[in-house]
Amino acid sequence: MIGVRDTYIEIEQPTKITNELGEELNEWSLLEAAWASKKLKSSGESVEGGALSSKAVYELSMDYIPSLTGQMRINLDGEILNIIGHESPYRSRTVITAEATSYERRN
Repeated sequence: MIGVRDTYIEIEQPTKITNELGEELNEWSLLEAAWASKKLKSSGESVEGGALSSKAVYELSMDYIPSLTGQMRINLDGEILNIIGHESPYRSRTVITAEATSYERRN
């Protein structure tokens, strides 16, 4: 095995549910939990409209997950990462590029 898979992640998929009033709602449900190696690819901060914005792009490598799509997200210990790319070379592993973004209002 190349690298260390020391980061526990949960891959979540969008799921439609119906509430008591018959309204259709979107929720996130667990597709698969996995151990992955996490590598920071880039990060940065900017100020837009009086708000501080920070962004970090990670590369996550784990065992092959055939049902993964770009509409899913990564839950990393409560921090939500959006999947911006993924590949599965030779169906031996899955490499996900994921982005974390946060905004803070400045006074």
